[in-house]
Amino acid sequence: MQGGVAAGKKGKVTHKVSVAPGGQSFEVEKGRKVILNSALSAGLGFPHNCRVGSCTQCKCKLKSGKVRELTDSSYVLSAEDLKAGMILACQSIPETDLEIEVELTSGGDRLVETRGTIVGQKDLTHDIVELRVALDDPMPFKAGQYAEIRLEEFSLSRNYSFAMAPKGQEANELVFHVRKVPGGKFTEWLFAANRQETRLSMSGPFGDFYLRPAQGEKPAPIVCVAGGSGMAPILSLLEQAKWAGETRDAVYLFGARTQRDLYASEEISRIQQGWRGSLNFKQVLSEEPANSSWNGARGYVTDELDKLELDWPQVQAYLCGPPAMIDAAIAKFSNLGVKAENIRYDKFE
Repeated sequence: MQGGVAAGKKGKVTHKVSVAPGGQSFEVEKGRKVILNSALSAGLGFPHNCRVGSCTQCKCKLKSGKVRELTDSSYVLSAEDLKAGMILACQSIPETDLEIEVELTSGGDRLVETRGTIVGQKDLTHDIVELRVALDDPMPFKAGQYAEIRLEEFSLSRNYSFAMAPKGQEANELVFHVRKVPGGKFTEWLFAANRQETRLSMSGPFGDFYLRPAQGEKPAPIVCVAGGSGMAPILSLLEQAKWAGETRDAVYLFGARTQRDLYASEEISRIQQGWRGSLNFKQVLSEEPANSSWNGARGYVTDELDKLELDWPQVQAYLCGPPAMIDAAIAKFSNLGVKAENIRYDKFE
């Protein structure tokens, strides 16, 4: 295939990316956009999750053409992948027309780029706030996905999961749970004052973390494990499932250090009241003082999985939270017999 450039929409110079085996194609603005974002803008179901070059879910085979990599993919791709010509779509900017090979999924979410205004900000815990953003344009999304928030004043962008289920197919007001990161520019700015009326740039939805349909005649329960602000996507996912009339039983284990790190209990209780099956919610504290008033579970949240009697090979697992917790949970689920393809996770760095 010959490399070249073409005039895209509004006269912008673009490179054409052709996708095998499906035969789809899309344009990428020359020198500016990565392959992944342009594919999502075109409404293609390009596999992805983190968008920062660590999960490798967006890897694809470069069959012809040339790209510029934003980060060195040799740190995350295997020697076999590199030899086969694999690249990360989220870190690759086309320098010529391209032909790539990747299995697209059906029903891709079209990327929306818009602006919004912070219309609500309230404390949920000592280090997590709820942020409400009213959008100029609606952003359809699936419960469990996330958006990129950009604060142009500081040239900062951060990814945050939606903390509420979409009402209908679109959402004009988004809710996020933002945890304070010591030294983090965005969260230090956010926590320093009430930022209502601040304008932000938004893009999304991103990620493939969302509830999959039941499998088999007698599907096993849904098992969710979360910690910290990982509550947000699980809350969204369970709320959406309740509205959709989900009939599977579910177990939700939430891990925190101490009682002051717990939140959203009332929201989960409301979901439980409308759940058609059973929804068991359990909070587990790892650093709660021994002489405190806490009468609930103590220890690591992943240890609670050993106490469940489930048909593990049929379980669907959904995990959100700190990387160490997610890695421990993945190992635990694997040891219990959960299939790798049934473990969905989102690591909150």
